[in-house]
Amino acid sequence: MRITLEFVGEKNLVLPIHYNYVVQGFLYDLMGDSDFAAFLHDEGFQYEKRKFKLFTFSRIEGEFKILTDSKGQKKISIKSPFKFTVASPLDEFIFDISKNALKKEYCHFNGQKFILNSLNIDNPPVFKNKARIKFISPVVMYTTLKDGDIKYTYYYSPWDEKFSPLLLNNLLKKYELVYNVKAKDPYFKLYPLSEKEDRRYSKMIKYKNVYVKGWMGIYDVESSPELLELAYYTGLGAKNSQGFGCFEIVG
Repeated sequence: MRITLEFVGEKNLVLPIHYNYVVQGFLYDLMGDSDFAAFLHDEGFQYEKRKFKLFTFSRIEGEFKILTDSKGQKKISIKSPFKFTVASPLDEFIFDISKNALKKEYCHFNGQKFILNSLNIDNPPVFKNKARIKFISPVVMYTTLKDGDIKYTYYYSPWDEKFSPLLLNNLLKKYELVYNVKAKDPYFKLYPLSEKEDRRYSKMIKYKNVYVKGWMGIYDVESSPELLELAYYTGLGAKNSQGFGCFEIVG
């Protein structure tokens, strides 16, 4: 399921320029104190050495401006109303946050009070072998490499030939976790619309003192429909539950 939540308030929402952690924390808080919430927050679903939370969310949509405080720190000021999308193949997750959001008189973002103005269940698109997608939060794909005794993270670009195979491998793990079977005849390929790497779509996002490199933009996709559907609800690539890899189908 996918939902879009819209909020209103008397003042602008002011957040750190890198606010993914704030939105993620807000979603976990909405889950309350259930055993499922504790499991998802603390453990997640294990596949070999990887753990997956199996949800994703978009960037906040709304009219905004960038502010600089007296210490030179940048913040983002978002005008009311503002909204964002949350997606997951786990209906329990979506039901839980929806129920609790509707119960609250006020929702808090970084100590600021806002009212839930609307909560809409998004109508699912038709999933085909080909689609044009637009990322509404950056897609991330990486590998951990070693240089002697030093480990480092290498982030791939959608123009890298390894990008699509890594996306496919990531999707196959999620598919097995969600459906408890291996995908039949899996295929996934992402195509940038320009031949050369367009760095305008490169985004560096800070999450818990770690910088993550992702990519926005519009891309063409060829995929088995069931994998495209799974990606639509889990997010594409890595770090989905940190606010990466959420997309919409635009053609």
